[in-house]
Formats: sequence, structure tokens, C-alpha cells
Amino acid sequence: MRWIGAPFRFLYKLYFGAVYLTSGLLLYPYFLIVLRGEDKYRKAVKVKKLWSNIICIFCVIRVKVEGKDNFPQEGPFIVCANHASYLDIILMYKIIPSDFAFLGKSEVLKWPIINIFFKKGIDIPVDRSNRKVASESLLKAKEALRQERSLAIFPEGTMGPEPPKMLRFKNGAFSLALEFSTEIVPITFVNNYKLFYDHIDLMGAGRPGTASIVVHQPIKVTPQSDLVSLRNETYDIIKSKL
Repeated sequence: MRWIGAPFRFLYKLYFGAVYLTSGLLLYPYFLIVLRGEDKYRKAVKVKKLWSNIICIFCVIRVKVEGKDNFPQEGPFIVCANHASYLDIILMYKIIPSDFAFLGKSEVLKWPIINIFFKKGIDIPVDRSNRKVASESLLKAKEALRQERSLAIFPEGTMGPEPPKMLRFKNGAFSLALEFSTEIVPITFVNNYKLFYDHIDLMGAGRPGTASIVVHQPIKVTPQSDLVSLRNETYDIIKSKL
């Protein structure tokens, strides 16, 4: 059954890659110009949304968001989402309304074009295999919160092999939320894995369609909150829509 429609999926993924690279290269000089100066964080929001919208339009990815008004209007917050598709990052840029720093695996530094956001300090690379570098990333995340910037994190740390089944959540996002008493906004990417799972697997899922996203009610966090309970509550909320 896997091979039914495989030629279409293969061609779509090649097309998606071409759109990603072409649009990114055309916008790259603009990225370099706007991602400078003290106002670079505010500008980055617009740049990310512009690029994400272009990719979605040309790749015929429609986005249906439930609960888009659940993002807090004031103060920083921490977005925690499931991760089962390479669309997740692109759509994260599209739906979060305010400035935020995305925490992603350090391998993102090797990805063409999108790595500029990490190199320019807009987003934060995380290398869990290097304790010193991981510690530096944590300090950058804390500084972002102090600057009233929100954070976006995939608590699983990576994509699981059997989507939509989620991996066990790591503690980092919840430790930060407790330290800063920052609200957590759980997000469920319901079907991204059905639209575009793995860019390396050219015969895997790859097609246009509607990405369904649920933005859940924020979880209030206080210094008295329990890390394990907070982690489990976030996990269960995200899982409830899968």
C-alpha cells in the first residue's frame, strides 16, 4: 500500500524543497537587512510569517487553527507542541502572533536558510550531547524570558518513529516555566505528519492539504506548581486531540 501514490509523493517533496529553497534564497538579502539592530526581534516575527505564508501558499498547505485566541495577550509564555513533521517549525512561525525564540536541535544550524534565525540570535540551538553548550542554550532561553520574549519548544526533543504517538517529554520547558512562573500554551499539530513527515524519506507522506492545529487554553504556573504534574498535564492536553 505504501507504494500507491509514491510517484506523486516523491514529486511533491521535490517541489516542496524547491519552493523552500527558492523563496528562502529570494528573501535571504531581506533577512540579512531586517535581522539587525535592537528591533530585530519584532522584525523577525514579520519575516518568519512572510516566509511561512509563501511556503504554504505555493505548496497548497491550508491552515485551520482552533483556539487561536488562546495565546496570552501580555507577558511571555512558553509554547509546548508535539513534533511529528517538518511542517511543525514552519507552521509554528505562522501561528504564534508575538515575538518568540524557537528552541531547536543544533542540527538546524546545518539547514540552509532557516539557520540564519539561529545564527542571528533570534532562535536558540540546543545540543543535548554537549553539556556546556546545552547549559549556554539554557542561559539564552532564560535571557529571552527576561526580555519578555516567549519560547517555543518541542518537549519530545525530536520526532518519534510512530506518529502521532508522542515520545516522553523532557523536563527543560517545564523547569523554565516554574522558574519564571510563565504560562504554558499547549499546541497540538493534529495531522502534519500526514501531510509531510520526513523530508529524507521521499516515498513517505507528502501532499497538499489542510493542517489542523489546536491551541489549547494556557496552563497557569506558580512557584508552587509541581514539575512532574505540569509535564504530565501538558502531555495529556496535547495528546487529547491526536
